[in-house]
Amino acid sequence: MKKIISICIFCWMVSSCSTEKKEIINLSNNYTAIVEIPAGTNKKFEYNYSTKTFEIETKNGVERTINYLPYPGNYGFISNTYMDPEIGGDGDALDVLIISESIQQGKKVEINPVAILRLLDRGQEDHKVIATLKNSKINFSKDSLPSSMKTIIKTWFCNYKGPNKMEFIVWGDKKDAIDEIEKWAVNK
Repeated sequence: MKKIISICIFCWMVSSCSTEKKEIINLSNNYTAIVEIPAGTNKKFEYNYSTKTFEIETKNGVERTINYLPYPGNYGFISNTYMDPEIGGDGDALDVLIISESIQQGKKVEINPVAILRLLDRGQEDHKVIATLKNSKINFSKDSLPSSMKTIIKTWFCNYKGPNKMEFIVWGDKKDAIDEIEKWAVNK
């Protein structure tokens, strides 16, 4: 009996450590995102899972500021996703750019994925889901982005880290974006 209890406690401890960044998935296909960086911002913030706060990202002890145009949308992560490094992820939630007016940092919003921008960041996959707010008055035909918006977003992501840091692979449609979200959804 002691052995069974010890095994149960061990399993509970291991699972609680590995789920620190994971949440229970919303099975209704309603997608939500947390805003880390409001539209129009140049400072690079990230959510610290340990302290549960938003912190300015630092690189070599210096606060990271985007030396390019400000973020063209609200940047954050999709709730209930975890890009597991054991299967090619980066150890964080899936990135999202929400096309809307500026949204307060930390706000959780319902989103409608409309596209995915597939990129390489120094040789590693770094895809960005592009979304609108769920009840947005912005209405793209067939749930896709106009080509002019694709050009702006692609240009921004291919330049915001500096020349030759990000490489464009391909645009994906709404189905591709949802497939990517489902790929990284936790507790499927």
